Amino acid sequence: MTALERQLTRALRELSAQYETERQQHAEEQQRHSEQVEALRQRFERQAAESEILRRRVEQLAEQVTCLNTDYRKLAATLRGRWS
Repeated sequence: MTALERQLTRALRELSAQYETERQQHAEEQQRHSEQVEALRQRFERQAAESEILRRRVEQLAEQVTCLNTDYRKLAATLRGRWS
């Protein structure tokens, strides 16, 4: 093997090792991104569920306020009738 062939072989091995290192780093980075996307998806689903629960609770509270308002008006009308 000539000196040039040895030099080319060494350079090829170094490039191959560098490529493998970069490929591994890229795969790890892609895995981290996939995990982040999954975590965000789960967070979105939790927040959507929480928003739905809060929306229902607001509707319940609005209904209670309406009922209290109706009861207050009835009570006020009854008291006005008794005191008139």
